[in-house]
Amino acid sequence: MREKQLDELKLTGALPSPTGVGLAILELTRGEDYAMGDVTRAIQSDPALTGRIIKIANSAGFAGSQGVSSVAQAAMRLGVRSVRNVALGFTLVSGNRGGSCPGFDYEGYWARSLAVAVLSQRLAEALRLCAPADAFTCGLLSGIGTLALASIHPDRYAQLLERKRATPAAELLHLEREIFDLDHCELAGAMLADWRLPDSFCFAVTAFERRDPYSGAPDEAARRMTVIVRAASLVASWCFLGEGDSEQGPARLDELLLELRLERDAFERLRVEALSEWREWGRALQIPTDSPHKPAEIQAEAQRALEVPSDTQVRRVGTERKGLRILAVDDDPVSLRILEHHLTKDGHTVQRAMNGRQALIMALESSPQMIVTDWNMPEMDGLELAKSLRRSNESRGTYILLLTGREEEDRVVEAFDAGVDEYVVKPFNPKILLARVRAGQRMIELREQVERDRQLRDRQVAEMAVLNRKLEAAAMTDVLTKLPNRRYAMRRLEDELNGALAAGAPLSVIMIDIDHFKQVNDRFGHDMGDLVLRETATVLRNTTRKGDYVCRLGGEEFLVICTKASLPQCAMTAERIRAAVEEHIIGFGFERAVTVSLGAASLECGARTVDELLKLADRRVYAAKAAGRNRVCSSDTPPSQARSA
Repeated sequence: MREKQLDELKLTGALPSPTGVGLAILELTRGEDYAMGDVTRAIQSDPALTGRIIKIANSAGFAGSQGVSSVAQAAMRLGVRSVRNVALGFTLVSGNRGGSCPGFDYEGYWARSLAVAVLSQRLAEALRLCAPADAFTCGLLSGIGTLALASIHPDRYAQLLERKRATPAAELLHLEREIFDLDHCELAGAMLADWRLPDSFCFAVTAFERRDPYSGAPDEAARRMTVIVRAASLVASWCFLGEGDSEQGPARLDELLLELRLERDAFERLRVEALSEWREWGRALQIPTDSPHKPAEIQAEAQRALEVPSDTQVRRVGTERKGLRILAVDDDPVSLRILEHHLTKDGHTVQRAMNGRQALIMALESSPQMIVTDWNMPEMDGLELAKSLRRSNESRGTYILLLTGREEEDRVVEAFDAGVDEYVVKPFNPKILLARVRAGQRMIELREQVERDRQLRDRQVAEMAVLNRKLEAAAMTDVLTKLPNRRYAMRRLEDELNGALAAGAPLSVIMIDIDHFKQVNDRFGHDMGDLVLRETATVLRNTTRKGDYVCRLGGEEFLVICTKASLPQCAMTAERIRAAVEEHIIGFGFERAVTVSLGAASLECGARTVDELLKLADRRVYAAKAAGRNRVCSSDTPPSQARSA
């Protein structure tokens, strides 16, 4: 969609857009240098929004994690980007609950959007294709284009809906392009791009309803988000909202589950949990979320989903285990094939090795998560293999399960001392073997989770360090001129003065005041006054020596800290500044010359404290002004006559 076209739609004033807290958060995060504290404080100003973000942070996608109770904790868990996206989505819900388009079901629209959001989050948790919080937001905003068209053109869109009801076979996208020269998918993508949401969001909402939704995906993230939103939209239609063909629905659902590689039992549990969550969100947001399913049917579905299967493969959505990468080692080909058969049937990926030496090479190359090895083998037995692996940094954490024909106490102790994690007696019972493998899998997953938590913690610590540095820099910087502010100036001057006194080195300062600055504000306005301040700051930066510190004290006052500079050197710098300011043309309708009055002071003058040094420089600024302005005063005698302002 063309930017010009979007700009024209924005000018109507009817385009749904973030307001209040949502707008504040969007403005805060437009650049990369935003502070997390500012975002969290903006969210905390809306108690309802605070509760919703904390709820998402405590959702099933973080099962096993300690619960959070504050926006700051939620931001640490979800990431500031996801928190911002969720906040944006919900503020749009709050600000666009109704409209003037006849025939447009506003409550039904938000009920559907909320269903797609909840299902997107649940599918993201189950399939691990993207961040669940991001999927929730993208799903919530996936249909924003229809709301936008209904808001901008209420009467024409009402006529379009009448045509759609009269001819159900007609495609909504085709009708929209015919009437408006764009469809709601294009408009949704353009709106999300304008709000600076991720490119994956923009592509997903543009593509998920099209016949070839994945064509033209810019990257894998965009394709994955499209998979999630498309699937969530279809499931919402077939299972939550009673849309579509009731006879073809089950078959199409089976095709979708096959495409997603999602087991039917896992999906049934996901659907029941999502349905409950959808209704819970509906109550919280006062959105009707009545399902076409009867309560008895829902209860039956829940019961079926919660029944425990008779086999050992019971898994829970969001926590189901994927198969391990296992290296099976045995010098007996028959035993090796039997071992491979049972492990593969249990869902694991298996590599084979015929002896310990071959297994060691393969382990170092492919890094399996678990090794199931026989003890007695030629070239290198299972015990030597375990010892070698424990000496290697690359395979030190590999889980080792040993198969042994003898269970004597001394041999078991020897095995554990060598680094074996568990053992099974041969000939093994397949059920016992697989139970030991699953026990090992839990240990492996725990180790991997601990490592992920450590990496996350390290990343969060690094991010916080960066944010703290940015906050500290912001606290020491003047917003208008980007020069160091008074706080920085006082701290820097104190440090430089103490160092100069201790080393017996010279130190000088220049106090600068823009002449007749009040007249500039009164005559030309404060915007022009701000421009004069910025331009003057630029001249000061370009004119002072390398190693000097240029600061804005406030108003039209500036300070230059001249390190290792005597009073005569400082006076020369001051005169250079005066001449450069006078010669600089501001432009932009302000063609007058700006002049400054400067007062120079040094430790040579007898000052021994910051306060004494600044008072002396300030007194000389007033002397320069009294002598006619546009001049430098570096002594307590009247300054020499310079060009008058």
